[in-house]
Amino acid sequence: MHRRHRFAALNMSGSRVRQMFVFLLLGTAIIFIFTGFFAMMRAKQNSRSSDIGRFTSGLTAETMVEVMSQEIPYLGNIVQIPQKEGMVSRLTFELATSIDPRDPRTFLGRELPGFALFDTEIVVAGQGVDYTDIPVESAPPPDLEEKLAKDTEASKSADSQESEEDSGEKKPAAGAGGAKTKRVFIYHTHATESYLPELSGEKSPNRAYDNKKNITLVGKRLGEELEKMGIGSQVHTKPFQAEWNRLYQASRETVVAAMNQNNDLKYLIDVHRDSKRRDKTTHYIHGKPYATIAFVVGTANDNWEENEKFSRQLHKKLEELYPGLSKGVFRKSRAQGNGEYNQSLSPRSILVEIGGVDNTFEEAYRTAEALARAIAEIHFEATPVDAKPHNP
Repeated sequence: MHRRHRFAALNMSGSRVRQMFVFLLLGTAIIFIFTGFFAMMRAKQNSRSSDIGRFTSGLTAETMVEVMSQEIPYLGNIVQIPQKEGMVSRLTFELATSIDPRDPRTFLGRELPGFALFDTEIVVAGQGVDYTDIPVESAPPPDLEEKLAKDTEASKSADSQESEEDSGEKKPAAGAGGAKTKRVFIYHTHATESYLPELSGEKSPNRAYDNKKNITLVGKRLGEELEKMGIGSQVHTKPFQAEWNRLYQASRETVVAAMNQNNDLKYLIDVHRDSKRRDKTTHYIHGKPYATIAFVVGTANDNWEENEKFSRQLHKKLEELYPGLSKGVFRKSRAQGNGEYNQSLSPRSILVEIGGVDNTFEEAYRTAEALARAIAEIHFEATPVDAKPHNP
């Protein structure tokens, strides 16, 4: 580099400069290849959740803002960042451990079973509801999960054989009949969830699963009640064939297929059973026991605010019609659960927990009827063009 008349002349033909440009081009190419590969893999999974989100979910808000302010100086001016020293070491520590030194819960959450539940946000709390009432999803033990999968496969093979021998007449979908226009699609991601009193000889709460006597019967009753009230429903009752941690992806395919076949579907309802015991999942109204209901909203999708608004409406309507039946609305991010729950597919998509392991079908059916009434009242208030039947 030579200086002439206070100007600096850069020799672009130097070997070091050429090496720098080569490395820059190679680095840019690698970044584009990695980004394209990452986007392709995520598209194949048909999910809107992001691995980058999972990667950064362990960072505190302050650290995230501080990192972003390195590229966006404006953030550093409008947001108070408590400490800028040691940013690199703090970033590395939080990414590696997901621990916030200022929050003791992050030290204990991974060591104490169930402690992570306290990260779930109670958006609207029902009567007497606190953090001990938060709905819990739990998988069956490995041996039971394997047995259920084998039984499902055997049942599927038998059904296929029967359909081949059938005359070709197509059977109506569960819940069909009544209203011609199908507005509601009901399905069960965890279709084998059941209730202990309905399983002969079974006492262990972590084994309340069955391929026949399960939550799908409750979803079917919900569909039947909606039909009586003039809202067409379609109910999917078959269990999904996938490992437990991939069931939401499996159920998503079914929901997408249903939506492609019917543009009139407006409400998507995923019916589950909570893992809590009877004292947390039973409510008496006029002396009759009901299985309590809870609404879970995932925030890892663009529709979460609309879905939460709809869940709030249902909770409020249930409070008017059946005081104390709804435990409330619970918000879960990707860090506390699935976070997506297929709720990106519709702004009227909800996940409902009906009862717990100790409830009965009779109690769950009462709640299904109550939920159907709440949905119907909200639907006909918002969509008066749909004809509400007389004396449903």
